[in-house]
Amino acid sequence: MSVLVTGANGMLGRAIIARLMNYGRKVRAFDLEPFPDSRVESYVGDVRDPVALSQAAGGVSLIIHAASLIYPGLGKPQHVYDINVGGTRNVIDACLARGVKKLIYTSSMDVVFDGRPIVNGDESLPYARVFLDYYSETKADAERLVLASNTASGLQTCVLRPAAMYGPFDRHHFPVMFTRAKQKKLARMGDGKAQFNHVYVENVVEAHLQAAAALEPRSKVSGQIYFITDEPPRNFFDFLAPFLNAMGLPPLKKQVSYQSAYSAALASETFYKLAPGEKTANPAVTRHAVLSICRDFSFVSTKAARDFGYRPIVGREEAFHRTVAWFRMNWKPSA
Repeated sequence: MSVLVTGANGMLGRAIIARLMNYGRKVRAFDLEPFPDSRVESYVGDVRDPVALSQAAGGVSLIIHAASLIYPGLGKPQHVYDINVGGTRNVIDACLARGVKKLIYTSSMDVVFDGRPIVNGDESLPYARVFLDYYSETKADAERLVLASNTASGLQTCVLRPAAMYGPFDRHHFPVMFTRAKQKKLARMGDGKAQFNHVYVENVVEAHLQAAAALEPRSKVSGQIYFITDEPPRNFFDFLAPFLNAMGLPPLKKQVSYQSAYSAALASETFYKLAPGEKTANPAVTRHAVLSICRDFSFVSTKAARDFGYRPIVGREEAFHRTVAWFRMNWKPSA
């Protein structure tokens, strides 16, 4: 099977490509910058460019569409829609034009979260009634496109919804937490009881490859959605604390109540003003962040285990050591 991975330079894209290379698979990378490994056939392009995607898709049998723009800010910038929804539409069109047989879309657990608690959520949950950020809304819109493109004997599609991913090459999640902890601007929020799911990137890779192997016409996987997790949920800050300690960062001593945190987020969103040169509004704390951390937000992977045999291949302790080792070598505090 030949595979095209969009978002190839991201945390998940890199890990998928590394595994495929270990298996001796023919793999292509598609991203805004060349892929750093010269052994990989690299296509430089933007998912908003249908011509570039069509060229990259020629001759492949599977596309793993992992490219998206993570946007936790305010408003509904057009470019976020164009990348996350329009880009997905372009990927689907490339599949149809080039005869690609399989498409796996990497989505997010955020598409079902509207602030109400979720405990051991599964795929029966509907999309959020009200989306708390535009990223979640665009990911849900893209999911709908992917699922609608699934056909009985033509293009086979499925959607994976990983929990909050972490691991080597994480550029979004831990770097923010580490920087704020170093600046002593990070505090525990809530009463410490809320449960939250993280998932190690290599286990998400395993889910993608297992789903791809099972994705055949009229199979259980065809046209389906799957949550991907790898260990029981924990409180967000209980999960984070050992990483801060291993990185030599200050422990979390401050505690902010849910109500205070939510009020601060509401004020931050209401009164945020763009700085000179800024095009998007990114306040330091948002209601989405507060609600997802202070209220239960957990899922199970029972359906993935049943339909395509998903099992995590990297345990909690090993995932911790691999992640810390990478950040010790590569992380530098940002402004």
